Amino acid sequence: MFASSMATVKAFISTNGLDPEVPYRDQLHLLSLEEKISLLSGVSFTSTAGVERLGIPSLKVSDSINGVRGSQSHLEDTGTACFPSSTCLASTWNTTLMREFGQEVAIQAKAKSVQVVLGPNINLHRDPRAGRNFEAFSEDPLLTGQLAAAIVSGIQSQGVGACVKHFVANESETVRRRYNVDESGDNRTMREIYLRTFQHLLRQANPVAIMTAYNALDGHFCSQTPMINSLLRRDWGYDGCMMSDWYGTKSTTEALDAGLDLEMPGPSVFRGAKLVDAINRKEVSEESVDTAVHNVLTMIDRTAGSHSDKEEESLVCDRTSAMALKAASEGIVLLKNDHYALPLKVAEKPRIALIGSAAIKPSITGGGSACANPQYIKTPLQCFQDACEHPEQVSFAYGVNPHYVVPLMPIDMMQSRNGSPGVNVDYYLDGNDTPVYSEQSEQPVVVMLGKLKPNLTQHGFYFVMETTVKAKTSGIHKLAVQATGEFTLLIEDVEVLSKPVPVMTVEDFLFEPKKLESVIEFQMEAQKPYRIKLRTHSRDVASAHGEISPHSAKLCFEEEHNDRVAIAEAAKVAAHADISVIIAGRTHEHESEGFDLQTLKLPESQVRMIKAVTSVSKKTILVLHCGNPIDVSDFVDDVDAVVAAHFPGQEGAQAIVDIIIGETNPSGRLATTWPLRLDEASVPSFGDFPAKDIGHGPVIRYREGLQMGYRSMETASSVRWPFGHGLSYSSFEYDNLKVICHEAIRSITTGDNSAMTVTIAIDVKNASRMAGYEVVQVYSNPPVDPMIWRPRAELVSFEKVWLEPNETRRIGLSVSQRDICGYWDSVDRCWRSLNGTYKVTIGTCAASLRIDDMGTWNGL
Repeated sequence: MFASSMATVKAFISTNGLDPEVPYRDQLHLLSLEEKISLLSGVSFTSTAGVERLGIPSLKVSDSINGVRGSQSHLEDTGTACFPSSTCLASTWNTTLMREFGQEVAIQAKAKSVQVVLGPNINLHRDPRAGRNFEAFSEDPLLTGQLAAAIVSGIQSQGVGACVKHFVANESETVRRRYNVDESGDNRTMREIYLRTFQHLLRQANPVAIMTAYNALDGHFCSQTPMINSLLRRDWGYDGCMMSDWYGTKSTTEALDAGLDLEMPGPSVFRGAKLVDAINRKEVSEESVDTAVHNVLTMIDRTAGSHSDKEEESLVCDRTSAMALKAASEGIVLLKNDHYALPLKVAEKPRIALIGSAAIKPSITGGGSACANPQYIKTPLQCFQDACEHPEQVSFAYGVNPHYVVPLMPIDMMQSRNGSPGVNVDYYLDGNDTPVYSEQSEQPVVVMLGKLKPNLTQHGFYFVMETTVKAKTSGIHKLAVQATGEFTLLIEDVEVLSKPVPVMTVEDFLFEPKKLESVIEFQMEAQKPYRIKLRTHSRDVASAHGEISPHSAKLCFEEEHNDRVAIAEAAKVAAHADISVIIAGRTHEHESEGFDLQTLKLPESQVRMIKAVTSVSKKTILVLHCGNPIDVSDFVDDVDAVVAAHFPGQEGAQAIVDIIIGETNPSGRLATTWPLRLDEASVPSFGDFPAKDIGHGPVIRYREGLQMGYRSMETASSVRWPFGHGLSYSSFEYDNLKVICHEAIRSITTGDNSAMTVTIAIDVKNASRMAGYEVVQVYSNPPVDPMIWRPRAELVSFEKVWLEPNETRRIGLSVSQRDICGYWDSVDRCWRSLNGTYKVTIGTCAASLRIDDMGTWNGL
């Protein structure tokens, strides 16, 4: 890996007679064929190649906009600024804030010596079971595209690059590397919904890179789809770098010819020597290689200002914390507020019962590559106590067990050989009794993914993790091991658990620890020391797709817990309070990259707890952590208020409490419809998710077509809370809507045909005594045409505006005619207009449209 600082690079170039001001892309002719080929694939899990001879630096790439980790995977991350998940960011509906947020992401990237941030993820919420929805934005292409474009612009304004992902139709995690989305890229569904998201973004931003998806579309894997050149390059004029998802490249010749510039990660699987052979056999032209190298060099040029050879620790600073708090505060959505249950008046000194494990172990992020280990954690319990005059006003009950897998063994119950908290790990080569490397760690975790500990070979070794454990209570506790290789667990030198090498993929290791988990129950006495040894052998089997074999082991522990007793305790605490605040929902164990949800319901134990508390509580506030919607049918009528907190990042607890006590006026609006339940009537994609094997591999059909989310004809009767919904402590009034048409314009950057623009103006008044944000939502309502179906309403513009009490402001919004009346002609493969009279409607959500005016258009 090329690791010189930029100062060293400039000095090197100067002494070799090269102009240090010449862009790297203009040095293409100086590169040998071998150097060119080296630039077309990564050299490690997080780095691209450089050419030291010419001073061309490598780039460090890293996930994600929700927390930039640097060179560490989400399994190794020791702490970074953890921002809210993308569903929370989308629920802000605030493009100005998102640009500022992007700037902060870039500052964090520079501190980690990251030149390209892998994000944002702009795939859509097609189905509420998709495991990675929390990492994406919305069901709507315009809202997603415009908010993501603001983030990209903010990141790149600081000299750091953004890599938008995943092109295209990557809306499910189940067998994501193999399924084919059986839809043409030129049908209306793809053009008007899924591809439109990328088009909206590219109208307003120019990311340095776009990452291709794992899946196939219309029989072509996305890393080698013809749409890279035909649509992205030719039609939309995109001139950035096309990068594969990790091990998502499927071929040598076909991928390069299709327009895939960079294979990630490294070492290369399909480039390198294979590409040299393809060139020698005249299967690939050097011109194609030059085109790809030019695009990679351009990416390096565009991020040249952010190069550094020093990765700093993630330091807490007031500016970063303020951004994390503001983003969470504006994204949290007040879904229900019956009888003015909120805001809670803490000045009246109410007795508050705080129920749920998330009150002390908050759920702040989803799982997978977007997961970020926070710099610090604020808890709702701490924040409520700080908000009250007397901390004893707040009582707490842990409630039911929230875990899907057994959690990591706590640091404070382990003791290493020298008496400090943690474990000792010794590494041995097979056949040797003397360790080749030893270390002490606070965490009972070993993770080696592409980088081995010193003195180890890739295979033929084992490691022993040893610690002394003291349980806090007596009971039958759970001990668990997550290991990639054969292992043996011993307690006081007695074998209690062992397993052979598991059948697994690298994705199982990264995203589905449940598949690696082995559990025993063990009787332990409180404060009695137990000496534990975990011996794990290297995984000496080849990985698929050319992936690096992981070597890992985790020691996990869960104290004996009786949910029935815990629910009784929670109800007892609630019965003695004036108000109960239940914090429930999902965690990163339930919503994650790598797998999809099976249900929208909460675990049955949580439902029982909520109903037990509400049965004795005078007033109940329910806070839900989730990225995907939750089926609240079992308990929604029993609670007085519901708050959708998403996965809100390291300042999420403070943001939640501020909204509940009225320090913050809630302003989040749903970016995705919450259905009544998971069935065919409520979820249009219900029967076509996830992929099904129909005899020639897994296939997904987007049979619902354009009727996804709020566009569905069944929306009114099948929705719990509609797209755009969110309550405020203020009330707003609208008046004096005007619609004005303007002359045709042409978008050069995206290749759009001539299109008329429409200006929409409206007066918005805060008719209350509390200042707050209103989100102005503009929808187009098309004429009825029996030949061309259109949704009854489509979002065409939006703006978030702050209004003081009794303040009125006139809001002006500009919309292209295509966004109002354009549709994709799948036969002639072009945009056309549906002629007729359109309503432009202002509303507070897709299901509640307040005021309208008429405009008539007769063609694009």
